Amino acid sequence: MEFDTLAFLIGCLVGVFVGWKINDRFHTTLTTDLLKTVGVTESDLRKAITKLQSDLPGSEEVLPGVEVRVECVDNQLYVYRLDNMEFLCQGANRDDIINCLATRFHKDFKIIVSEEHGAQYLKPNPTN
Repeated sequence: MEFDTLAFLIGCLVGVFVGWKINDRFHTTLTTDLLKTVGVTESDLRKAITKLQSDLPGSEEVLPGVEVRVECVDNQLYVYRLDNMEFLCQGANRDDIINCLATRFHKDFKIIVSEEHGAQYLKPNPTN
């Protein structure tokens, strides 16, 4: 009798897949039945999950951000990434820069500008 390696490998893969699905179904059914027996509803579980998520330290949403440098040359503002000095945008005033950055990055993105890197140019009343 000849040993067929390909058939053996396919049989092993099918066995692992079927066993995985049976195990998953067994545990899901067991957990669901156990929770029903104890009297825990789906809304109770959702409340518990929400409470646990809010109790976790550092669970506040942190927006991704990029540090930038703002330069003013001939009454024109230029914005560069601080880490690699990539040019991001330019504009005549604060509103132009904010609109340009808002269109370039999605709304859940934070732009970080320190005082030594030109934050005064992005204040409502900039000082030169």
